[in-house]
Amino acid sequence: MQLERQDAERMALVALYEAAHAAKRRGQADMAAGLLRELLPRADALDGPDRAALGAATLHQLSDLAAGDLAEDELAFAEALAEETAAGGEAGWIVRFALAQARMGGDPAAAMAWLNDANAMRRAVIDYDAGSMDRVFAALAATFDGETIGRLSKTGGRSPKPVFVVGMPRSGTTLVEQVLASAPGVHGAGELTALADLARNIHGTEGGWPGGAARLSPRRVTQLATAYLVHIHGLAPKAERVVDKMPANAQNVGLILSLFPNATIIHTRRDPLDNCFGCYRQLFRGGVDYCYDQEELGRYHQGLMRLLDHWKAIAPGRIVEVDYRTLVEDFETEARRLVDAVGMPWSNACLAFHETEREVDTASSVQVRQPLFTSGIGSAGRFRPYLAPLEAALAA
Repeated sequence: MQLERQDAERMALVALYEAAHAAKRRGQADMAAGLLRELLPRADALDGPDRAALGAATLHQLSDLAAGDLAEDELAFAEALAEETAAGGEAGWIVRFALAQARMGGDPAAAMAWLNDANAMRRAVIDYDAGSMDRVFAALAATFDGETIGRLSKTGGRSPKPVFVVGMPRSGTTLVEQVLASAPGVHGAGELTALADLARNIHGTEGGWPGGAARLSPRRVTQLATAYLVHIHGLAPKAERVVDKMPANAQNVGLILSLFPNATIIHTRRDPLDNCFGCYRQLFRGGVDYCYDQEELGRYHQGLMRLLDHWKAIAPGRIVEVDYRTLVEDFETEARRLVDAVGMPWSNACLAFHETEREVDTASSVQVRQPLFTSGIGSAGRFRPYLAPLEAALAA
């Protein structure tokens, strides 16, 4: 969200918006919603692009907090903004995501009309090539084969402190992190970019990624692993385990196996249609450019699952599988299995994960503050008539 003018009123409104977002991260949903509802009429009173930018962002946050339950005057403002931004632009797709969320509970056809429009607007400004992504997956599998992983891991970091939670976005990674972070001695670090930084380092020094990883010397392997371990130790010096919950690290499991032979890797899986629909209805901050087209989204999902299956075959037993449905339906059994997998003692605090006080700044920050619910299971069912491109890609 960028405002054109920077006068005192606009700066005050931005500060109010940021205060609401901070309250949301802390799990103070009522406070966040109250601040947003205080902000909304003041945003409506602005003029020009700032009205659309701040109004759309506020409505989107509010629709997320209220599970789409917008008041009539809020819906009227959203629809007015949608008409004003029909030509596209950031405010245009943001307010359409808000309107789609507002219609999810009642009218699937209306919700999908807004959602398809929002995704098409967002996709129009993204430079993403599904074919290139397929080639990346193939290169990762070819580079991190059994021989390379076995050779590199001989000089990797031996610490068991890192715990990597990976998978598709909206597959349950935040829930798994929250459960683990509720156990004594475990720190939930959120979505760290440190591992991706190591991949960029390899690209610059070894002459490419992922191919350069195969040329890593034993000294470089130790250096890279140490850099990551020093980083997470700085985040939580007293913790025995640090959870790095970056879903995109699913692409980097080969690197994890090579650098951290004693780390725990947890892969969360969810019903593919539910998972991908959860992505398609979510406006992400960045880094998930494959989510804004149904066919591309399904294609990415299938490519990623094949890549992970490749590493599971190479390193049997190293990747802990968690199925979202099983976790929700048999929660204590699965929660105990997760805590045991990271080598930590059980705590009943893990069963009350939603009461654990920590900042959560992901797309699931609202849901993870609530007691366990099952509404995510089969969530795509009512919308299947509108998801034919996605289902076809998932079947390929």
